[in-house]
Parts: sequence; C-alpha cells; structure tokens
Amino acid sequence: MLGLDTASKATILYKIKLDQNIQTIPTVGFNVEQVNPCRGVSFTVWDVGGQAKMRSVWRSYYRGTEGLIFVVDSNDLERIEKAREEFEDILKFPDMSNVPIAAIANK
Repeated sequence: MLGLDTASKATILYKIKLDQNIQTIPTVGFNVEQVNPCRGVSFTVWDVGGQAKMRSVWRSYYRGTEGLIFVVDSNDLERIEKAREEFEDILKFPDMSNVPIAAIANK
C-alpha cells in the first residue's frame, strides 16, 4: 500500500483488517498486517510510509508484489500532481509491470 504521507493509508488498512475506523499516527517505515476481509481470502499488506525520504526506498518493496493499493488524498489539491508523478514512477519499474492496481481517492 503506497501513497504520499497523510493520504490515510494506515486508516484504510485497519478499516479493511478490523472493519473499524481507528485513529492512527503517521507511519514511520512500514506496517505489515495479515488481512482476512472475508472467508477464504487472506493477504499480507505492507503499508509503507509516504514521506519524501521513504518514497526513495519504495522500489525496494516492489519485487514479489502481487497487488498494489495506491492511496491519494483527493482533498490535497496542492500535492495531487505529486501523487500522480509518484504513481507514474511506480509503473515504470519492470517488477510492477503485471501487478494489479487499485487506486483509492480518499477523504
């Protein structure tokens, strides 16, 4: 799960995992959670921090990725172009060429 900082990736992750809205703090580094959204479905979510210093290491998480959730804060009009640029950069990596992607406009 990727996106710029303050896009509320962790909030979405815990809504999927716990079916609750919980208050989260900014992710420093990453969170890893096993998610079972319904019977017979299970997957591991890596919620990777979206701060500028973390974006430079996003690519180290691409190998072996089986799906991507990219979260955009649709109210952050000042950075929506930056979010698009980061998303396009992700798509340039060969490891991501056949990965299913869900883009979520949040808030």
